[in-house]
Parts: sequence; C-alpha cells; structure tokens
Amino acid sequence: MKIFTTAAIKGGTGKSTTAAALSQAAAASGKKVLAIDLDPAGNLSMMLGADLNTGGSYYLLHGEDPADLIQKTEQGVDVIPGSPNLATEVSKSGSAFRLQAALEQIRKRYQYIFIDTPPTMGELVYNALQASTGLIIPLEADTSSVQGLYRICDVANGIRKTNPELKITGVILTRYDSRPKLNKYLRDSIEAAGKEVGAPFLGVIRPGVAIKEAQALRTSLYQYAPKSNPAKDYLELFKAIARK
Repeated sequence: MKIFTTAAIKGGTGKSTTAAALSQAAAASGKKVLAIDLDPAGNLSMMLGADLNTGGSYYLLHGEDPADLIQKTEQGVDVIPGSPNLATEVSKSGSAFRLQAALEQIRKRYQYIFIDTPPTMGELVYNALQASTGLIIPLEADTSSVQGLYRICDVANGIRKTNPELKITGVILTRYDSRPKLNKYLRDSIEAAGKEVGAPFLGVIRPGVAIKEAQALRTSLYQYAPKSNPAKDYLELFKAIARK
C-alpha cells in the first residue's frame, strides 16, 4: 500500500487539484483509494464531493476511529474530509506521529492513500509526511518555485530520519503552457534543481477548462472529461508513480 502526500510551501500550485485528480485516476483504474484532507480550506474534500461539515481529519488526529470518519463518495473515492478547525493544530512533543498511528488501523483496506496539506509548513505537513511513503511536489513555472522546492525537500529529508519509508517521488509542473520561452527556461531550472535535491522531474500537467468544470460540479474528471488534456496527464502521472 502506498501513501502519497502532495505538498508545496506555496499557495496556488495545484496541490489539492493534484491530490484529487490522482485519487480519481486511481479509482478510475479500479484501485481502492482513500483521500485525506489535512488542509483547513477543505478544497480536496469539495472537489471529491465530500461533506465538509463533519470535521473528519481533525478528529482523526485526536484519536477517533478512522473507520467512523470515512465518507464514501459518488466518485468512487473514500474521503476523510478537512475542516477549518485544523488551523488550530500546533506542534507538541510526539504530535507529528498521530496520523501515522491512526492509519495503521485502516491501511490494509486501501491500495493508495493521497493526503492533501496546507501551503504552510507546520504540524499538518509533518503528520502527513511522517505517515507517507511518497512526496509529490506540484509547482508552477514561476520564479519562486525553485526556492520552494529546496524548502520542502529539506523538510522531507528531515522527516526521513523518523520515517525511512518516505521517498521524494518527484516534482510536477501544473497548468503548464509550453509556448512562452520563459516557461521553458523555468521548467529547465526546476528540473535541474530537482536533480540537485533528489526530486525527479515527473512531467507536466497541461491546462484545460475541463478540470475546473469538473471541480465546480463536484464530479470526477474521469467521469466528466476523461479525454481532456489534464485527465490524460494526471492518468499518466498516476501510472508513473504506481510503477515506482
């Protein structure tokens, strides 16, 4: 069983979209998949059609039985949703191991678990990485992405001291338009930085209105527009990380 966290120390990089699309791709491929939303904003929960009023992952971190918090969705993805009270979580001695301990109770039920995190470093990201076997870093082609890549990889390497199973699966570029010359330059810079810090370049996700439309309708991208460019790209990404 593989547990992937999507994380980046920057907002607007497509973290939640990536976690949702990979969960949907796994479900569309016939896999048993759970998505866990650790972001107080709850965007992953919304995209997957879950009820955001239950406080799911907050209570997961506070000792409730994970089986009682799982929601089954019409998209074929089981979800433990996020909620605003996650924003109150603070680091204490040993507190970064709570999610890892909770998932031991249910990990045999699933082939894949995808965890979404907030765009700031702290207790929620530490819990996600401590519980994970892989880190996927979604970035955009902009000038601040290289620095953000260095920072999240530093954090992951620190977590690997207590979670040796954690691997940096790699970095992707979301909403990538190959036409501007600057984007090609930034892509090359991010790919080179990834090699330097042990974060393989996994590819790009092309832009497409279908993904926003599917999110607005709270339906799976693979039910709504399976032949769209983002659906094809995320499916290839899922296949690539499944082979690793």
